[in-house]
Amino acid sequence: MKSNLLFYLLPALFFLASCSKTAKTTPSTTPVTVIPGPLPNTVDKTDTINVMAYNVLTYGNDCQGSTDTLNSYLKTIIQYVQPDLFSFEKMAAFDPTVSQPGNLVADVVSGALNAVFPGKYAYATPTNLSRGSDMSVLFYNQQKLTYVKTETLEANVTDFNLYKLYYNDPNLAITKDTTFIYVLVNHTQSGSSSSIRDIQVSTEMQDLRAKFAYLPNLVNMGDFNTHNSYEPGYQSIITSADTATKMSDPPFYPDKSVSYPAEWENNTVAYAPFLTTTTRALATVPNSCGTGDGAKSWYDHIFISPWLINGSNYMQYIPNSYKTIGNDGHRTGVDINSASPVVNTSAPASVLNALFQFSDKYPITIKLLVKANRNAYSIADPKERN
Repeated sequence: MKSNLLFYLLPALFFLASCSKTAKTTPSTTPVTVIPGPLPNTVDKTDTINVMAYNVLTYGNDCQGSTDTLNSYLKTIIQYVQPDLFSFEKMAAFDPTVSQPGNLVADVVSGALNAVFPGKYAYATPTNLSRGSDMSVLFYNQQKLTYVKTETLEANVTDFNLYKLYYNDPNLAITKDTTFIYVLVNHTQSGSSSSIRDIQVSTEMQDLRAKFAYLPNLVNMGDFNTHNSYEPGYQSIITSADTATKMSDPPFYPDKSVSYPAEWENNTVAYAPFLTTTTRALATVPNSCGTGDGAKSWYDHIFISPWLINGSNYMQYIPNSYKTIGNDGHRTGVDINSASPVVNTSAPASVLNALFQFSDKYPITIKLLVKANRNAYSIADPKERN
């Protein structure tokens, strides 16, 4: 009986022993990424890039006064916000190849920006291929960023330009690994009908997704003139079959301060802190160049790529850093500097007055955290395909 039992048990024991040995000796097929340690002589540094989008209400066409007058207000705004990377939408059209006073962007830099912070600011090369009556321009803090190039993705009423810059990493000479950031600046067609701006934004997003297989460190910002989140143009930014090319509006995600679907024009109370138009209760005060009725809609947005949400490549959106400068959430139907229904304490009185005088739009900002690259390792930037 014992010999019969051994006859049946021995093969089973041999099988188990064989399985155990095989499991221990089979190599893993999962690749392991080994991130190297810091290189010698590199420094550990974090930085912040303050991003701003601002519709400047035809700066330079004299409707609101001379550029000298406007620059006096702009200096107050810049000194308060201290942006590092910012767009001006709706500047009066100008020839960027001429010198001052005809070159309005040079006038902004010398008359306002560097008057407050000498030597700090420069501008990316602007274009006006569409021959529009107004233009958008990108400015940057050259102490933190270096400009690479301008590419016009679309020229339809105005130019939709993609700008490429990189962070002035203190370790770049050692690592030779550059941290790039792209900025797409928008000023779409206004009006109750969204048909033209839907085409403008949908086309630029098609061009952007044709250019990049996945989105790099990328900001898409400006005055989109959107009345709600249903507009096809807005949807073309926040939806994509490929999540790697979908962009996010920070108050919705990742901050989750508000949620979709969003009817900000028909439900201003629910979106009061985010409304960007207008800073003025009356369309005739302080001049008749803009619109009135106080904060009534959310035209201006700063969209960010998945990389910036996740901090995939040395830059990351700082949660809850999205701000509408000067909007305390109580500006519906009133001036930015009105004492009714409550005194606006979201910014100093001098800044609120400057915002009121300079434009009928509120500027919006976000902050990006930047880390110095110490190990010459980073995820590959997507190849620019066209």
